[in-house]
Amino acid sequence: MIRVVVRGFASCKIARLSAKSYQSSRAQILPSPKELKQFLDEYIIGQTNGKKVLSVAVYNHYLRVNDRQKRLEAKVQSELLEKQRLEDDESEPIYKSSETDVGYRNLKEQLNETLNSRDEDLELAKSNVLVVGPSGSGKTLLASTLARVLDVPIAITDCTQLTQAGYIGEDVEVCIERLLVNANYDVAKAERGIIVLDEIDKLAKPAASIGTKDVSGEGVQQSLLKILEGHRVEVNLKRPVNKKKDNQNNQISAKKEETFAVDTSNILFMLMGAFVGLDKHIVKRVENIRGISDPQTPEDKNEEIRKLRFSNTIEQVKLENGKMTSALNLATPTDLVSFGLIPELIGRVPIITALEPLERKDLFEILKEPKNALLNQYEYIFKQFGVRLCITEKALMRVAHFALDEGTGARGLRGIMERLLLNVNYECPDSGISYVLINEDTVNSLKQSEYTFSTHVKAKYYSRGERDQFIEDVYKEDREMGKLLDAEYGRTPTRFKEKKK
Repeated sequence: MIRVVVRGFASCKIARLSAKSYQSSRAQILPSPKELKQFLDEYIIGQTNGKKVLSVAVYNHYLRVNDRQKRLEAKVQSELLEKQRLEDDESEPIYKSSETDVGYRNLKEQLNETLNSRDEDLELAKSNVLVVGPSGSGKTLLASTLARVLDVPIAITDCTQLTQAGYIGEDVEVCIERLLVNANYDVAKAERGIIVLDEIDKLAKPAASIGTKDVSGEGVQQSLLKILEGHRVEVNLKRPVNKKKDNQNNQISAKKEETFAVDTSNILFMLMGAFVGLDKHIVKRVENIRGISDPQTPEDKNEEIRKLRFSNTIEQVKLENGKMTSALNLATPTDLVSFGLIPELIGRVPIITALEPLERKDLFEILKEPKNALLNQYEYIFKQFGVRLCITEKALMRVAHFALDEGTGARGLRGIMERLLLNVNYECPDSGISYVLINEDTVNSLKQSEYTFSTHVKAKYYSRGERDQFIEDVYKEDREMGKLLDAEYGRTPTRFKEKKK
């Protein structure tokens, strides 16, 4: 921030320069890594190490962006100030007064401090991020939440749709186009945004493709290199203009094709992927380093391979201190190159972090703890048609257990909840039902067989006059929730006595 004390009416031009710099600096206030992590904690359960790594990476990235902007502004202001001094207005020689001369020198000194000659050739390097983690562990949620707290546009592109230029599919520039659209065609805003390249592991070069044209694997990786490093990209977009309505009152808008030049130097790229099988490779590498032999018979190995093929669990590695950690936490650039990513791409993504697979406790907390928790969403939906939905803690634990068995992470929770509440949601509106209880037996009735779920669950329904019975039934399985309901309805329990343990 540049501040200067100027005296006299004649110094207004210098004061305007200082005010402009002050406003620009105020517009780029950056939350600290701790503040970023605290915001992530409100929406994302677990992943403590991943949240710390991303908070620091994002903070340093935008510190670099702001530093470049600050230097550029200081250089422009210094040139304007010198030009103004040399072009001294003959009718108002402002630099001939002692007060203005002092103000000029102070401002010049502070601009020179920003443009310190010792740091003039020092430029902070760009650091993109690679996030490795199983499906449903929160990779894209982390990125979108960070974009929201920083108030920057974000574009998420699925790498499985990308091909080399000239082939059927989408060119790599499509990620820039989407970011520009999300920034409302504001190039300056887009250049401070975040681009998520999801499913980057699907671009891994398969061993079978050696010697053949790999247009959707290594070819795309090569095309991404310049964009990741920082390159001016020209994209042609049809921008909506002149929104009107036709004779049937349908909204129509003409589109004008425009060319935008976007510099990707300040765009943060976050590469993400599940990298299925990478943990097995890491375990094998660690065992080879430690000289651990494999005593298993060929039959045992085949059985283990069969189990792993249908398992979403991540291998664990025992560290020297005796603690267990996910094998993905030990991933190195060499492992990623062995997986099929080209070294040039890995070299442009210096920050690598891994997310832990979600445990049952994590899935249970995801259902009820975050600000936008699923339980809160469904309670709000039922509230809209006058029904108080109550799901006990044991029931939520069973839902988390089913989601863990499915192996789809946090995404599986919504699918199970939808199937659990489908029939209930169908029955309740305009039916006279005022209260619904979902307990552990209700969730158990959801599982029709070992591999299928039913939609005809055995929920408990209560009319308006059965409120006391509803609360007493809640007490039988969840005392804390029963107490909350008592407080909510101003009820003093008289007929129901809690069972002694």
